[in-house]
Amino acid sequence: MDITLLHTEVLVIGAGPTGLMAGAWLQKFGIEAKVVDLKSGPTKESRALALQARSMEIYRQLGLADEVQKRAVPTGEMRPGIGGRSFKSIKLNRLGYSQTHYAGLTMLEQSANEELLAEHLKNAGNPVLWEHGYDSFQDTGDQLLIKCNGPEGPVHISARYVIAADGAASPLRESFDIKFEGTTDDEVFYVLDAQGVSGMGSGINLRFSDENFMLGFPMGSDPAGGERRRILGILHEPQDDSAQKPDVDEARARTSLRNEFGVRYNSASWFATYRVHHRVAERFSQGRVFLTGDAAHIHSPVGAQGMNTGLQDAHNLVCKLADVFSGRMPETYLERYEAERRPVALRLVSTTDRLFSAATSDSWFARMIRTRAMPIFWPAMVRLVGRIPAGRRFFGYLSQIRIHYWMDERSRDRATLASGFARTRRRGKVLGRRLPWVPNRTGEAPDNFEVLNDACWQVHVYGPAGRTRGAELAQEYGVALHEFAPSPKRRLPNGSVVLVRPDMFVAHFEHVTS
Repeated sequence: MDITLLHTEVLVIGAGPTGLMAGAWLQKFGIEAKVVDLKSGPTKESRALALQARSMEIYRQLGLADEVQKRAVPTGEMRPGIGGRSFKSIKLNRLGYSQTHYAGLTMLEQSANEELLAEHLKNAGNPVLWEHGYDSFQDTGDQLLIKCNGPEGPVHISARYVIAADGAASPLRESFDIKFEGTTDDEVFYVLDAQGVSGMGSGINLRFSDENFMLGFPMGSDPAGGERRRILGILHEPQDDSAQKPDVDEARARTSLRNEFGVRYNSASWFATYRVHHRVAERFSQGRVFLTGDAAHIHSPVGAQGMNTGLQDAHNLVCKLADVFSGRMPETYLERYEAERRPVALRLVSTTDRLFSAATSDSWFARMIRTRAMPIFWPAMVRLVGRIPAGRRFFGYLSQIRIHYWMDERSRDRATLASGFARTRRRGKVLGRRLPWVPNRTGEAPDNFEVLNDACWQVHVYGPAGRTRGAELAQEYGVALHEFAPSPKRRLPNGSVVLVRPDMFVAHFEHVTS
């Protein structure tokens, strides 16, 4: 049988949201790339659901945010409750309105994200190579050789770099014997996409009973004009996976929703059971191969973080690859990918693990907090959360716009020495963070993120006091200079001079006093 030989600069293995996002960003930077996947096309099941603000900002840089919003269901509130009773909601869009253009959550299921990104690659003349399953890997020294089984026979693809976005069971990660460390919960959970739903309040619903919990996400209207919802909960009395019967399990889930939460639905377009895993790969790279998305980390669905973290892995890595291909950075700069993204995954697994354990614990204390204390304290909490900094920080963590990177190991070590304690390193208010968002009130441009769509290194100056220093810095780095009005409440007062990376993170910050 003839073997098809192909070459590319970067090969992406896996065409889920992470792999497709990597392909889209490689396309934006003009880097030759191919995306392969064993599937025949985008995923049909909805699976992951919500896009956080940080991911929407990445879509905006690609020029796809408007299309995402056309296909999506926005939601700006989270509504907790006990049993069949809903409490007053937290207005997420109010908490985030001063922090991002995309306050709240954007509900666009995984299948729709994959369809959009696959269409984008196809329209750009670089369609996904579907039905190309990974077979083996070989490092020849100068090139990486990946053998695939295509629909018309074996395909050998040589590449300079490989991005492994091949899922939690990642064959590429397994071939390198990279440990996937963590735990798996004993409880069996269900997820279903329900049509004709009744008994829920608006927005995202989070309800508890003595022994169960329910998460309900809005997904728009069903074909009959009823309400469509993604619903998650616990199936008690875990069974052996081989003994699971989907029709029986769905009937149990339907009964639990009706009896414990007063929620009913007409039909389910998708139903699945699963156990929650909390795992992070011991390293995110092997030579010129990089793990991204579920191949690098998996965690609970609490907070709708999984798909978003994978999208941001792809964004971070490809921006670094672009700097290497352009000659701006040496190849060793790619080591920053693991240094930046693995700590994010570790923190995410740790926090979602704790939150998920608290939400699903069957201890008497956890049940008392959920079903007895929450109804008493929740009204006061809702009134306070929008008025105190903790509320805005909560949105920042949820939306992933508060992620912080140490720009280099020296700054990390200096912060440790300054604090005196390894666990309380002081972080800069701007340096190493996503550039603070500043809406422009002059009408010349919507905000300071508009110029970030160019996805290149830039110097930003906020206020006239920093103009001279900004011009010097722009000349030193050979990058464009942009001027904006100062914004004291957003950590960018008059005299702020900022060097911004293509991925929107601040690589250098100065404050010039007049």
